[in-house]
Amino acid sequence: MFIACCHLLFVFMFVTAMKNTKHLLLLLSAILLYDLATAQTNGWCSTMEHTFRQLQSNPQFAQQYEGMKTFLYQANQSNAQRATDANAQTIYIPVVFHIVHNGDALGTGENISDAQIMSQLTAMNLHYTAQDANLVNVPAAFAPLIGNCNIQFCLAKFDPDGNPTTGIIRHQLSTATWNDETTIDNTLKPSTIWDHTKYMNIWSVRMGGTLISDGVLAYSSLPFFGAANSDGIVARFNTIGTTGSLLTGHNLGKTITHEAGHWLGLLHTWGTDANCGDAGDYVDDTPDQADLNFGCPAFPHISCNNGPNGDMFMNYMDYADDACSYMFSAGQSNNIHSVLSQFRPDILTASSSCFLNLDVAVLNISFPKDTICSFTFRPVVTIKNEGTTTLTSGKFYYQVDGDVVQIYNWNGSLPTQGEVQITLPVQLVFIEDVHTLDITFGNANGQASDNFSGNDSKSITFYAYNGVAGSAVPFTETFEATFPAANWSIYNPNNDVTWEKSNSYGGYGSSSGSVVIDNTAYGANPNKKKDALITDAYDFSSIAYPELKFDVAYAQYSASRADSLKVYYSLDCGSNWIKIWNQKGSALATAPDQTTLFTPTSTEWKTVTVPVVNLSLQNKVSFKFENVTGWGNAMYIDNINVQNNTSLTVNEIEKADVKIFPNPANNLVAVRLPANHPFEQIQLINSMGELVYETNITDNAIIIPVNQFANGLYLLHLKGEKSSQTEKLLISK
Repeated sequence: MFIACCHLLFVFMFVTAMKNTKHLLLLLSAILLYDLATAQTNGWCSTMEHTFRQLQSNPQFAQQYEGMKTFLYQANQSNAQRATDANAQTIYIPVVFHIVHNGDALGTGENISDAQIMSQLTAMNLHYTAQDANLVNVPAAFAPLIGNCNIQFCLAKFDPDGNPTTGIIRHQLSTATWNDETTIDNTLKPSTIWDHTKYMNIWSVRMGGTLISDGVLAYSSLPFFGAANSDGIVARFNTIGTTGSLLTGHNLGKTITHEAGHWLGLLHTWGTDANCGDAGDYVDDTPDQADLNFGCPAFPHISCNNGPNGDMFMNYMDYADDACSYMFSAGQSNNIHSVLSQFRPDILTASSSCFLNLDVAVLNISFPKDTICSFTFRPVVTIKNEGTTTLTSGKFYYQVDGDVVQIYNWNGSLPTQGEVQITLPVQLVFIEDVHTLDITFGNANGQASDNFSGNDSKSITFYAYNGVAGSAVPFTETFEATFPAANWSIYNPNNDVTWEKSNSYGGYGSSSGSVVIDNTAYGANPNKKKDALITDAYDFSSIAYPELKFDVAYAQYSASRADSLKVYYSLDCGSNWIKIWNQKGSALATAPDQTTLFTPTSTEWKTVTVPVVNLSLQNKVSFKFENVTGWGNAMYIDNINVQNNTSLTVNEIEKADVKIFPNPANNLVAVRLPANHPFEQIQLINSMGELVYETNITDNAIIIPVNQFANGLYLLHLKGEKSSQTEKLLISK
């Protein structure tokens, strides 16, 4: 949002014309008083109000304030010529959380838990790499403007003296409630702050007094000026993270994401005051807007004659609720990198405070958990290389119910910040009861211990019962007999339209039956109701390379009335489901849009193939086919099949000469195919077996953007009518 304003040009004229510093400061102070008069104070972020109070207390800051505007103006002009992917290299910013409390037990009141703090970091890292879960809701008009800031925040591993730390510092002070910013800035911050040039300091406090009466949730310093001993972010304890007791509307970690934007040099999307046609936030691709937006505005929300698309209210630097705030723009990303280079250069080289040399974290145990329906199971655990050294080997030490410790040797090549999911050998429990599983990773790269033991272990409690044994594979369900088949089920929570055997169409290929869900049958818009077809549990313990296939036929009613099909798997008889495939609307359609009930012809089907090699050797695997209705048209499924696809492991000499570079990749990856290749489609599948990217192959060279995906090992699955091939890709940013 940038419109050249006479206010700024007026400053430029006088700065260059006037030689007397006293007169210059008087002029700038007068301009500052104008800004103060027009500043808004009715918002939950008081960064600008805090800024203006700083300027009032120190007239010398007035000149720096106008210098900020000059810099942002010039940076915006320069950034307009810069490619939006120019900031491909990830910047790591060390963070220290100062948890201020008055003697509360750990995890209660303002003495928030480590888990709450970690959830904030996880959220911020998604927000600053364009991976917000709600990013799909960005209006089409703004989607091309989404910016990936390529910034990751990490808890500091070393304090300013070089001593190991968790990055979470708890201060038990005599003050229960912090009533005003002056006390915080003049007393709390100076006595607790870490070197502001090398750390982002975040204070978590219980606010009260004038702060709470103003509705302030948080505020930040700007990087352009201010006292070094008060540089950082202050936030209410109940706005931090995504878990714990949080304020309604501010429970997805976006309060801190907003304030971190200020700390990195971003202004509110409407600028420093509520006016149309002013200098705004000095970012070209955020529209000029009249004022802040609260809650969840409807798109478009037009102000300042900025139609047809209106305000970018879903921008993190506006005031929309967390659920309705989910993007930075490319221009904001560029401004952040310009500001860092000029005003926080030391933070660009401070990443060594984030990482130890050798540090392996056991992130989670994804199976078993909750309830499993077998006395035998294969644990699934994810580890992450948090160190700066590539991880090549280690040992898993694990035990069930405190019994004998077992050891599993792991070898591989896991780069820094890389993640990998490991399936451990079969375990056995003997009774229907609650059980525990403890897993520790040790002997990393042959060393007796890594540099930090606090993240080496995870434990989980689960309930096991001995259900019916998984059915044999391979299997094919053609829907020619009774529906639903034995041990299959239908999920229809609203007892209305759902999956049924098709009476209007027999089946696809040699099948004489199929199943259908008629999304036109609702009398009114059903608003994304979900109905699922759930398979029997199948025993994969004898197949090493399982693959799921099914046929689907679908036509949209219209682009605005389109349905989705999602496919999931479960290892615990439906207690938890992992999504592995998803298509919607035109991407799912096999026939043109039509407003009458769709009945497919023999040519209006497609076959979907989903490799699920991560489920190899599991003894109970169920699948769920979920229709999410958009009040569209009929959807058909036929010939659900699971088989052992040995082509996934053909000898190298039999494989097509597929080139992947770079590998590991961090931004873009190129896949080069031979001239006579047989492939028609390429899929990217993560370590959980989830399909995260899919595209048709129309050339011998395919470029895939991977900077939106988490670090880890992925499968590149190439598919053709008669051939398929799988390659490995490592994403490491």
